[in-house]
Parts: sequence; structure tokens; C-alpha cells
Amino acid sequence: MTSVLFIDHPRFRPGELRTYLVAGVIVAAATLLRLMLSPLVGAMPFIVFFPAVILASFLCGSAAGLLAALLSVPLAWLLFIPSALSIPPSEISYLSLSQTALFGVGSVTVVAVIGAMRKAAANVRRLNETLQVSERKFRGLLESAPDTMIIVDEQRRIALINAKTEKLFGYERAEILGKPVETLLPERDRAAYLAQLDSFLAGSEAAPGDQVIDLHGIRKGGGEFPIEVSLGLLRTEAGKLVSNAIRDVTARRQIEASLAEASKAKSDFLASVSHELRTPLNAIIGFSEMIRDAVIGPVDARYREYADDINGAGRHLQNIINDILDISKIEGGRLELREEIVSMEETIEACRRIVAAMAEAQGVSLAINLPGFLPLIRADHLRFRQILLNLMSNAVKFTLPGGRVAVSASVEADGIVVAIADTGIGMKPEEIAIALEPFRQVDGALNRRFNGTGLGLPLAKALVELHGGNLDIESTPSVGTTVRIRLPLARIANAAA
Repeated sequence: MTSVLFIDHPRFRPGELRTYLVAGVIVAAATLLRLMLSPLVGAMPFIVFFPAVILASFLCGSAAGLLAALLSVPLAWLLFIPSALSIPPSEISYLSLSQTALFGVGSVTVVAVIGAMRKAAANVRRLNETLQVSERKFRGLLESAPDTMIIVDEQRRIALINAKTEKLFGYERAEILGKPVETLLPERDRAAYLAQLDSFLAGSEAAPGDQVIDLHGIRKGGGEFPIEVSLGLLRTEAGKLVSNAIRDVTARRQIEASLAEASKAKSDFLASVSHELRTPLNAIIGFSEMIRDAVIGPVDARYREYADDINGAGRHLQNIINDILDISKIEGGRLELREEIVSMEETIEACRRIVAAMAEAQGVSLAINLPGFLPLIRADHLRFRQILLNLMSNAVKFTLPGGRVAVSASVEADGIVVAIADTGIGMKPEEIAIALEPFRQVDGALNRRFNGTGLGLPLAKALVELHGGNLDIESTPSVGTTVRIRLPLARIANAAA
């Protein structure tokens, strides 16, 4: 609380030019306020300058408070005393001098009192800090901590440890106290750790907050193991200390490796099955087209309708298989972009023509709002088109009849933005994360009316990220969703060149 009220220290550093400028601004504000209050407090020229001196003393220090008082006197005499007092001229000098003297004595007294309060508060704060970091209490906190704890001083030496440190690293307490902390790390990790440690010890306000670093530890016998180190700065009267909360993550790394292997096996399996399905599926699509178009000879109209249905279902299944293959390639790091110069305007318009029939059939308005000029970008044209088609068709699919879908694009200070906004069913914040996972769909009475594999949105997000961008989603249930594709400015063709 004391730091919030600026009792133990000024808000602005004493002696700096900025500090005195702030004091001057305070006096100027008080002058304007006094001018506005002139009809009400005409006989009291210093009524607003006294609070200004108090405020300047609290925010800027004693010297700035005295400066505020010195500035207030000539301003009061120049602007308020000659015209504000409706008394005979013979009495102006005596009354004005009395008010000025009272103001001066009061200002000096207030500045001195604030200075004394500040000094006393600082002493109390230092005493409290000394008590809080007493070795007995601090050691008790260390021992009760759930993690291995190592306290490092400003010389990067180990000052305190808890019992868990001895158990994790295999050293007795006396063996490592006073030793350089980096002796517990392999050579390859020391530079990264010491850089973070130095950033904590370098300054006070400039020091970063708690940070977690992935490193490796070395046990007394020489064995290495993965660890996470969380750093925290401790300020004491004797100096600065850095706490190191260390956690052995060997088991977690093993689980992550197993999950990664399982994910790769899943992707490989999906890719293998998809490839096996493609060959017979291509035959189904091809022969159904021949029947539908009566390539060999006349066919009954009903059979042609059936063939058209078979062809549509086959192409839908083909699109699903292609999406599965793309997801598998992305997860396996095997999808490469074939970059070329792409016209955003032409690609958006081409996608509009494809989605327009779907929008018309569903009774949804589809609008394109583009500026007069959009730069060419360097991108994989096929994948960029795939991103837009997935997002535009999703927007149409989840918008009820009578709704609206709008596509816009712009170049902003932080990148290229393409936005697809709809007035559809929307999602809750927690549902957005579900929708971005492959093969996941948001459960709900409305959503179950719509078909889909749950691959469109995750695939679009992955493809945008392959282009170095990101996908932002804002959504409100029963209001609509806005999906923004953000690509870096380096994707602009002339910028990339």
C-alpha cells in the first residue's frame, strides 16, 4: 500500500528534469482551476496552490514541492491578487503579504512533514523486509516448498538450499553451499541460465518477472537429467537474491516422447489408409461420372440421378481423405509450401464464386468488401485458396437462413489481415479451443444438424501458421463469429523481394 500511495518514495525520481516538469504541470493545472473558481473564491488567491504543493511533494519529492510553492507565489500575484480583492488599494499590500507569508510557511511545513513521513515509512519498510527475510523463517519456507529450492546471491553463489536439493542432486548441504550455481548444470546449458540469472540481478524495476527455463541438471555422480527452473527475484536490505525452483521433468519428458511417437504412428496410419482408399474412390468417381453423363450410351434418368448422388458422395469422401492427408503431412512436418506471387483479390473472388452456390442454397448473403488496392503476396496459391474456402464454407454452413457472411481484407501496421465474419450460431470461448482440434466438433443441439469431420478449421489454422501467420477467432453464441487470417508484412511480394 505504501508504494501505491508514494509515502516511502516519490512517484518520479527526484533531481530529474522530468520530475520538475511534472511539478510545473501541477502548478499550471492549479492555476487553471483557480481561474475557473475566481467568482467563488476571489478573496483567497492561494486556495488551490496549497493542495498543488502537497501533490507535487508526494509525487515528485521535497525539492519539487518547494519549486511548486515558489512558482505559485508569482502566479498568484500576477493573476489573482490585484483584481480579485475588492478592497481599497491601501489595504491590498498588507493583506496580500499576510496571505503570501502564510502560504509560504504552510508550504514549507507541509513539505517538511511529508519528507519526515517518507523517511519514517522507508525505515519501517526496511525493518519489515529485514524481519521477512530472517534466516529462520526463510529456511522454514524453503523446507516446506514442494520443489527443489536453491537461493543464489549476487555473486552467483549458492546461499541456501532445502533438503530436496540434497536428494535431487546427491550433494550434502555443506558440499555445495558457497559454490557457483552453474556447477549443477552441464556446460551447454550454462550460458542460457546465467543470462537469465544476470537479467534478474541487473536492476530492480527492469528485472523480469518469474520465468521458467528448460535445462539439464548434473547429479554428483555425473548423470544428467532434464529439469525446469523457475526464477524469482528476492530483494532484501543486504542485497538481491534469486530463488531457483527446480523440478525434475524426466517422467514428463518420457510421456511427451511416447505421445509424440503415438501421434506419429496415428498420422502414418491415417496417411496409409487414406492412400489405400484413394484408388478405389477414384474409380467410383470416374465410373459414376461416366454413368451420369451417359458416355457409353443412353441411361435411364433415374440411374443418372443415382450416379450423380454417388459422384457427389465420392467427391465429398475424397475431400475428407485429402484433408486427412494434409493434417497428417503437417503433423509429420512433411508438407512443404510451393510459394508464388498470389493476387489476394483474385483468389478471394474465385473462392466467392465457388461458395456462392452453397450460400444461395442456404439462404445466406455472401458479401466481399475489399479496398481499392491490395498488394500481391508471396504464398502457396493452392493452400491459400484452401484456407479461404475452408473458412468461407464453414461460415456459410453455420449461418442460419437469412444470415450474412462478409469477407474483407486490409494491410495493417502489424500484417496482412483477411477477415471472414458471419452472423451464425457462434461459439463460447471454451468451445473455440475444441473447434481448433482435429476431428473435434463443438457439441450442441444446433451443431448436430450440420455434417462435417471437424478438420476444416484446424487445417486452415495449420496452413496459416505454415505461412508464418496466425488465426484469430472472436465468437459470441447466437451473434456470430469472426475469423481473421493474419500474415506477416514480409509476405507482401515487394517486401519479400
